Formats: sequence, structure tokens, C-alpha cells
Amino acid sequence: MMRPGRGGQVRRVVAAAVVAVALAAGCGGPGTPPEPSAGPTSAGPASAEPGGGAVVSLTFDDGLRRQERMARELTERGMAGTFYVHSTRVQADGYLDRAQLARMARAGHEIGGHTRTHARLPELHPDEQRREVCGDRAGLAALGFTARSFAYPFHAVDAAAGAVVKECGYNSGRGRAGAAGERTAPADPYNLKTPLSVGARTTLAQAQEYVIAAERRKGWAILVFHDYCAGCGPLGVDPALFTGLLDWLKGRAVAVRTVGDVIGGDARPVPPVRAPSIVLNASLENYFGKEGLPDCWQLYGRSATAAFGRVADARSGRWAGRIEVTGSDPARLRLAIKQDDGSCAPRPGGQAPARPPGLSVWYTSTAPVRFAVSTRSGDGVWSGWITGPEFPATRTWRQATWKPRLPDAAGISFGLVLAAPGQATFDDFALR
Repeated sequence: MMRPGRGGQVRRVVAAAVVAVALAAGCGGPGTPPEPSAGPTSAGPASAEPGGGAVVSLTFDDGLRRQERMARELTERGMAGTFYVHSTRVQADGYLDRAQLARMARAGHEIGGHTRTHARLPELHPDEQRREVCGDRAGLAALGFTARSFAYPFHAVDAAAGAVVKECGYNSGRGRAGAAGERTAPADPYNLKTPLSVGARTTLAQAQEYVIAAERRKGWAILVFHDYCAGCGPLGVDPALFTGLLDWLKGRAVAVRTVGDVIGGDARPVPPVRAPSIVLNASLENYFGKEGLPDCWQLYGRSATAAFGRVADARSGRWAGRIEVTGSDPARLRLAIKQDDGSCAPRPGGQAPARPPGLSVWYTSTAPVRFAVSTRSGDGVWSGWITGPEFPATRTWRQATWKPRLPDAAGISFGLVLAAPGQATFDDFALR
């Protein structure tokens, strides 16, 4: 058993997604249709309806499983919505699977992107922003969906995040919340303005007023929904309110169109993967997957006597990672950067690959720890693991640093391992 950290016990991570390799291979099962689409892949220039009327877009965040029922309600009324999903959560418990998304796309609904891990983009380094946005769009493409529209998690957007969304091939980004509405030819398509989300405390009259305000301005109302349920949380919308709103919209002179159709523009290609210059998810904040591991990290050697979990007593952010080994060979349990083709594994030296890399990790431990390092050659082969000097046990946060002499490498993976049985907590990894 792992001992509790300050303020509580080690929290096991609930499975939130499937691994990307399985996604790319198509894990929708035998019933998954081949070549699903994300709806239309091109459209004419952005414009309002004939006569300059108002436009409404009904948008849905996070790819929650009950949203398929909302899509059916739309389809039955001849309407289409935009569904912003995380590619990493397709097939996960409580989320839409590939077959469901394919059925929705065939019915005319738009499938858009929403980052890999529901990240607040303005808080991230540009390399992490690209992984979150470009990586998510690439994941959707691997599933067969060509995404043209994007929504910022938490409505968190700034100019730098908008530039990354554009760089990753999207034609728009739904951003700022709390605004009266948007124009059908928006001043900034990468920061589309919306009213507040329609949720448990929203009345039908309030939702209708968002539309009426757009009608007065002959503008664009972009409504935001999450879950489809009564009394299930602040972001759940009562089915009676939702269907009541749709029936009310049917009787009005307002067009209901997807975000992609309003913005227009061809579907642009997904840019190639660019190796990061930093450690991604360096503070171990974003977790997903059946193994409950931090995004961009891998774990080797877990057993009945070697455990890993996330804990709240972090040096920075919300979470840190903790390992504990009670059996022999403690160095066998190894949390390290994922050994991949450059989507996660950084290039040593960043833009100056000849410079010796400086490795840094903050830790607390009950036993000595040491670095474990592996490098990737230019032809994609990963080396065996080498270990560095020992660092002493410490009850308070201490920084371990090392500049190993390594051959020229296209990628690097590293972490700290225990040098003796005990417990160690890690946070804030860096490559300098």
C-alpha cells in the first residue's frame, strides 16, 4: 500500500481515455463504419442567411456519451450541431465512441476539436499548446474525422493560443464566454464570442433571449451545452428545456447552422509532428488512460511491491507523482518521458542539439534516488537505460540536476528511480 501524502491519501486515477495507438488502429469494434467524416469538409465564404437574418449554432463540449441523444433530437427537427470532442477520450467510459461519432457525422453534425486533455492553453508553453491542439486534431483525423472547428477548454484563450489553433489547421476557435453574441463575419474567428453555457440554472426564457438578442442584431448566437440530464450537475441541461428550445427555434425565422458552415473555408491538412524542445506535462498535471498515467509519460515495473499514484502534495500545480517500492530491485520501477517519435520525447538541446542537455527534477524521498536516461537515434532506435549519480533522501523538496555525456540524439527520455526500497515523490521535470 502507498502511504498518504500531506493532506490525504494517494489518489488513483480514474480511466478517462484509451491509448492513442488503439485509437489510431480503430477501436470502435466490428460495428465501426469505415471512413467516417466530420460532416462537410469545405464550404463557401462566411455569410448570414439570405435577407441578412440571424444565425444560431448549437455547440456541445467534451464528447459526453449522452450527447448522442441531443444529436438525435436535432436530427429529428432537421437541425445540425457542432460537437467538440477530445480524441483521447473517444471510447472511454461516459464518452462517445467512434461508431456514435460516425453516425452523428453522417447525419450532418460537425465533429470539432477540444484539445487532448481539456487543457487551459494560455497557461502552457507553445510546445505543449501544439501537442494539445495539433495532436488532438491528428487524433481525430486518425479516427476518420476532419475537424475544421475548435473550442478552447474553459473558454481560456489569448493571442498566442489563437495563433496555435490557426497553425494546427483549424478555421475557427470558440472562445470568450459571457458576451452578448458574435457577428456572422467575426472580427477574430479564433476567438468566437458566446453567451454563458446553458446549464442546470439556465431557464428556457434565458436561452431564448440569447437567440432573440442575435435576431435583434441580425448576428450569430453560439450556444454552448455539455451534459443532457436533469439534476446531474451544474453543466447538465434538463432534456425538457433542451427539446423545448429546439421546438421554439423551429418556429422562428432564424437559421440553425454548424460553426464550420458559418465560418466556411476548406479543411486544411494537419501539420506534421514537431519534436518539442521542453518536457511536456512537466508538472504531471494531465492524466488519462486506462493505466492512470500522466500524459506523455510511461511507467515500467509496476507490481504488487512497486506502486505508482498521483498525490496532492505537489511542489507546484495540483499534482505530483509518487512511487513506492517495498521489494527488491527498486530501480525497476521507472516513471519516464514516453519513448516515442517526438510527439512527447523532446530533442536534447532544443534548437542547439550539440549542447549537452541538463536534466532537472524536484523530489522528496525516503531513500536515495538517481537519474535513468535513454536516447533515440536519428533512425528511431532507443538506447538502453543508463543511470546517474545518487541524490540523498530528503523530507523537503530538493532539485536533482545532471548533465550526462550523451551521443548525438534525436530524442531523450529520463526520470528518477529509487536506489533502495522506499518512497519518492516527483514534480517539475525540466530539460535545459
